[in-house]
Amino acid sequence: MNSTDEGSEAGTDEQTATRLAVARRTVLRAAGATTALGLGATTASADEHTGTDDGPGADDGEGGGGADDGEGGDGGMPAELDPLFGYASADPNPCGGEAGAECFEAFAPPIRPSHEVEMNIDLPGALLAIGEQGALSDVTTQSINESVADGTVERETLHRPDAAVDFETPEGTQTLTVEAIARMVADTLGFHFGPAGLRVEPGDVVLFSAESPDHAVAPYHERHGRQNRVPDGVGPFSSPLVPVGGYWLYRFETPGVYDCYCPPHDPFGMVCRVVVTAGDVPDPSIENVGRPPPAHNDIAGVLGGLDPNLPSSMAALNTDALSPANVVEAGRVAWADVVASHRSDA
Repeated sequence: MNSTDEGSEAGTDEQTATRLAVARRTVLRAAGATTALGLGATTASADEHTGTDDGPGADDGEGGGGADDGEGGDGGMPAELDPLFGYASADPNPCGGEAGAECFEAFAPPIRPSHEVEMNIDLPGALLAIGEQGALSDVTTQSINESVADGTVERETLHRPDAAVDFETPEGTQTLTVEAIARMVADTLGFHFGPAGLRVEPGDVVLFSAESPDHAVAPYHERHGRQNRVPDGVGPFSSPLVPVGGYWLYRFETPGVYDCYCPPHDPFGMVCRVVVTAGDVPDPSIENVGRPPPAHNDIAGVLGGLDPNLPSSMAALNTDALSPANVVEAGRVAWADVVASHRSDA
């Protein structure tokens, strides 16, 4: 007899089924690769990290745009960054992992970055397994969601908090109590940029580090079919899908507010706001010329209904934490602060 806490529940959210089916495969592939469905394993998130190593490998390109072939070579780094496509590399990232602030010196001027933004996944393998296997009853799932909505766990509101829940992982059968699962849900940050809010000066180069799989960077721009959320005159820049351990460089020139997203993970709230300013607080420039940021976070659809109450892309950009004034004042806004602001606003 399976010792789940009261039976099982359906695995996925049927709303927007076609889109979620694709998104689900992406999530399970990405998160599964980084967690191997290990108990509580996650991809590290380090919003304050900047970092170093032996320096970037050479690429085989000439000039500003594009990506190298990931095999090294004698071509060296570009002399300048392409205004639309920046510069991507599959070579080892000098600022990857736990590197220190001196990592930026591995890049020669004028493309030396001044800031780093990590692209992270914080999705425990245990939650993926529990959701995929339908290990919780609907009643227990609902009690967990209600308990963690504000980011805390109130044991007395949980349905059978001490009940043991079995689920399978590559290492064998694992067991957690309902309360332990609830605390794991409350601590989950999902797919996110770190930091999620960043103040830079005009002309600054930002290094986007792929700390986990299936990430890219693009602005909400009409030529991407989206609501326009960049300063007037800014083109439809974007990165490629950046390989794990690789990086993408982009120079932010025009002052204003840039709302960017990870195309594979936009349904899961993966956005960041870059405010380019010499000191003032610019107003966002928003034109309704395409699809706006999603208003719903689909993460519960891949966690068997478990909902950490993470903000949607639209909700994240509307939090007090990511207001242009707060980004300018703080300089860097961690994703955890955005989540806390969203839960507080709700």
